[in-house]
Amino acid sequence: MKIPISFWMPALVCCLLLIPSGSHANVTYTVKNGDTLAKIASQYFPLAESYTKGEFVDEIKKLNNIGTKGISPGQKLIIPVVRTEPVKPKSVKRPKTFNARGLYANQWTAGSRQVLNISDRIRRYGANTMVFDAKEVQGLPTYKSAVQQQYTGLSSYDYSIKDVARLVDYLHRQNIHVVARVCMFKDIHNSSVNQRWRFDKDWVNPADKAVQDYNLAVINELIGFGVDEIQIDYFRYPTDGKSNTGIEGESRSDVLAEYAGRIHTLTSSKGVLLSLDMFGIVNWLKDEDIRTLGQDVRRLKDHFDIISPMLYPSHFPKGFSGEKNPADKPYYFVSRGIIRMKALVGDRVTIRPWLQSFPLHITIGYNPAYIESQIKAAEDSGSVGWLLWSPGNHYDEAYRAMEDLARQEKTDTLNTSQSQQ
Repeated sequence: MKIPISFWMPALVCCLLLIPSGSHANVTYTVKNGDTLAKIASQYFPLAESYTKGEFVDEIKKLNNIGTKGISPGQKLIIPVVRTEPVKPKSVKRPKTFNARGLYANQWTAGSRQVLNISDRIRRYGANTMVFDAKEVQGLPTYKSAVQQQYTGLSSYDYSIKDVARLVDYLHRQNIHVVARVCMFKDIHNSSVNQRWRFDKDWVNPADKAVQDYNLAVINELIGFGVDEIQIDYFRYPTDGKSNTGIEGESRSDVLAEYAGRIHTLTSSKGVLLSLDMFGIVNWLKDEDIRTLGQDVRRLKDHFDIISPMLYPSHFPKGFSGEKNPADKPYYFVSRGIIRMKALVGDRVTIRPWLQSFPLHITIGYNPAYIESQIKAAEDSGSVGWLLWSPGNHYDEAYRAMEDLARQEKTDTLNTSQSQQ
């Protein structure tokens, strides 16, 4: 639970005025009746360096030699703080042609120190981007959102990321481009509790203004936390084989294109990039797919800075494009998907594909070479950057692939330099 500033600031102001931001200092706290270490840690957590509250509790325990007996009223504790006010990171403005190379962190990874360990590791291999779950298909933000009460009536709910601003600040300090992934219309919670928003099982209505306003409010809130890019996913209709929208004369593509314009107006006014995840198969422009999903890249290209087609070879059906098992053709499907999309969008939008970092349906061997093949296909075909997707964030093969590619790049650079001497 987020503690209001008014709760902890009066007690701290005298002690904190002399503490320069970013430097270590000690604040003395006298334990009161009813206090717990978790409660005390929550008061000071916005000013701490620890990434999680659990880490901060452990730090307080260690600093004060607190054993199994715990704390008692009247006891004086030394509380380590490093700043005078909570962090307020600012978005780093980058052009849409920024060569983003990175991977995805689910909400549990993003809420733990693991996300920092991952970012440190990929940075050593030349990657520079982290996409984290800010709102998943469950429908609720993965952090304590201030807009929930107004739009969904929820005053409390479970969330994994205890401090989004702290996450963004940590990643910025590692020179990582921070992308907040927002799932839009697949919304399990709100489709089940709000019949006015419901479109189908697990889906809310993309054409409903209240649904649109809710998602816009979440996006605006994330921009306020200093993220560098908003990436929207499930920006489509369900695969129900239908084409209705509930609005006479408007196709599903009409609804999505109009709403995309509203979103881009917001993000561009804040200097934040806007990207879109799309089914890779849509690049093959089958009319029935476009009518059902509403994702017509020719109409959406003017409203996004970046489009990220999900070109996972495993997600193409067997026999597609004449290939018995598309999962065993990583270079071909990534390359063809990007070339097809470039033919549709030209230079109006940057293409940055999602690549497969999981072993589904692969029979030729899932290893670093499989991932390297996809990255090479993306670069050879004219994409600007790439992103690796593993739902469970299992990236051992990806790390080795990135390390191999970084080593090759270093060798190529050295050879080029020597040849020019």
